[in-house]
Amino acid sequence: MQIDPDDRLTDQEPKNSSSNKTILIGVVVIIAIAAVVYFYQGNPEKVTQAPPPPPPPIVTPAPQPELPPAQDIPEPVQAMPLEPNVPEPEPEPALTLETSDDELRVELAGAGDSDLLNAVLTNDDLVQRSASMIDGMSRGILLGKVLPVAPPKGKFTTITEQGNEYMDPAGYERYDSYAQSIEALDTDTLASTFHRFRPLLEEAYGTLGYPKEDFDNALIRALDRVLLTPEITEPIELKRKEAIYQYADPELEELTDLQKQLLRMGPDNINKIKRQAAALRAALLDPAS
Repeated sequence: MQIDPDDRLTDQEPKNSSSNKTILIGVVVIIAIAAVVYFYQGNPEKVTQAPPPPPPPIVTPAPQPELPPAQDIPEPVQAMPLEPNVPEPEPEPALTLETSDDELRVELAGAGDSDLLNAVLTNDDLVQRSASMIDGMSRGILLGKVLPVAPPKGKFTTITEQGNEYMDPAGYERYDSYAQSIEALDTDTLASTFHRFRPLLEEAYGTLGYPKEDFDNALIRALDRVLLTPEITEPIELKRKEAIYQYADPELEELTDLQKQLLRMGPDNINKIKRQAAALRAALLDPAS
């Protein structure tokens, strides 16, 4: 799990990196389609000073259990053609990666109204950042600097019982407002936003070195990783390794970084996020449902 005593979190950068890390779930808010899975934590830079989206990490993550092949997201059914003699509306100017931010903010404003979503939408290069986040999450890793938001209040704490150290369940409350913000998101709006911005998201995904047509599969894999996160109701035992904590249970410690960080939010918050991830997944794969 690699939790420092001062509650900083890590992504896949080198352990000696001095940059501050953040994770919320991540999260799962996912801006522009997967807002449901972005969770950040740490000591982030101000949102208005967010750095440009970084290239995909070079560090190869530890092997993780393989997921089944991700499904393709179908295109929505086209509307019926206009009746004869009815003039077609003027086509809207084509959006580009450089000009899409304002339109994306307007589109996603209809998905909810929370401090979390509003903070995320103050960033620039939203499509590029979204593609980078989805890429990382699809592989189970965290790119905490791509969409920094305010950390939860308070510090990570543990409890000791009979000589064993456990994650303090009282600390789960620090994440309640994030989970509630994600729970309130309208998944139909997120799905329709995905389809409107899909060409740009695929273009941005392609700049990371992947076939652009695989972006929809990466999004489904990211949601699947959230859905496979266990919901553990009893206190979770930890063990110290030098200056960090790890999960004492080897099976938990072998989870992806994304899932291990989600565990820190507690079973109730995880359940809320997983319900939203499932609803978004269904809205994307079965638009008629």
